[in-house]
Amino acid sequence: MAVESTVLIDRRNWSPHQKWVLLTLVALAFMIPLYVSAALAAHELPGGASLVGFWFGVAGGLIILFECFLWVRKKYLRAWRIGRTQSWLRAHIWLGLWTVPLLVLHSGFRWGGTLSAVLLVLLLIVVASGIWGLMLQQWLPRRLLDEVPAETIYGQIDHVAQFLSGEAERLILAVCGPPEAERATGRQEEDVAEQAATGYLTIGAVRTAGRVQGKVLETRVPSAPIPDTEPLRTFFHESVAPFLSGGSQSASPLRYPNRAAAMFENLRTRLPAAAHPALLALENLSDQRRQLDHQARLQWWLHSWLWIHLPLSGSLLVLMIVHIIVALKYW
Repeated sequence: MAVESTVLIDRRNWSPHQKWVLLTLVALAFMIPLYVSAALAAHELPGGASLVGFWFGVAGGLIILFECFLWVRKKYLRAWRIGRTQSWLRAHIWLGLWTVPLLVLHSGFRWGGTLSAVLLVLLLIVVASGIWGLMLQQWLPRRLLDEVPAETIYGQIDHVAQFLSGEAERLILAVCGPPEAERATGRQEEDVAEQAATGYLTIGAVRTAGRVQGKVLETRVPSAPIPDTEPLRTFFHESVAPFLSGGSQSASPLRYPNRAAAMFENLRTRLPAAAHPALLALENLSDQRRQLDHQARLQWWLHSWLWIHLPLSGSLLVLMIVHIIVALKYW
C-alpha cells in the first residue's frame, strides 16, 4: 500500500475526499448492523468461518489486492492512463482505512492462530505506517517550501553542491589571486584573467513562495586581485571549501548558522572593504549549502515511512494468499 505522491487533505482539497468519506461511512453503517444481527442469531461473535465473516474477508482481501495494484499501475501501467493518479491515491487512502474494521470483524475480534495473528498485526502496522506517511505529506512539503528557498531537485543536490564549490573557488582565485607558490611560475594567471573578463559571478536562482524568495547573488568580480586578502583564502580552504563539499558531513563550524555568522563577521573586520562583496558571496554560498542539507533531511523523512510500508505490504499480500489457501482447505 504505497502512496508516493503528495495527497493534501485540507480545506482547499477536501471536496474530492468527501465522496470517499461518505462511501466509508455508508459501508460501516451497513457492515455493523449486519454483523450484529449475525452475532445475535449465532449467540457468539461470528468469525471467518461464518457466512458474514467469510464475505467480510473476501471484501477485505479484494481491497488489499487493489491497494497493492497501485504500485503495479505506477511501475508498469503508466501509459495505460487508467484514471487520474490523484483519484487512485484517494481511493488508496480511504479503502485502506476501511480494511481495518472490515478485517477485524472478519476475525471475530479474535487473534486466531499464528498466521491469522501475524496477518492482523501486519495489517495494523501497514495502515499505521500509511497514516504516518500521509501526515508527513501534509506537513513536510509546506515546511520545505518555507524553509528552503534555494530548493533544488533532490537527486541533483550533490551536483549543485559541486557547482557551489566550483563557484567559490573561482571567486577566491579572482579576489585573492593565485597562491604565492604559483605566482612565480605564472600558473593560474589565465584563469584569473578569464574570471575577471566575465565581470559577474551569478549564484542561485529565484523562487517565490508567499513572502519567501530564493536568493540571487550577483557579485562584481574584481578586475585584479585585491591586496591583503590572504586571510580570506585561508578561511576558504580551512572552513568554507570543506563545508561546501561535504555539507553537514564535514567538521566545519559553518554547519551552524549562528557560528557561521560570527565567523564571517569576524573575518569582515580583517579584510579591506573591496573584499567584502566576495565575503558576502561566500556567506550566501554557505547558506545555500545549509539549505541543501536541510532539504536532504526533510526529503529523508518524507520518504522514510516507505521503507516500512512497502516491504510489509508485500509480506501482507503473500501471507494473505497463504491464509486464503489454508482457510479454504479446512473450511
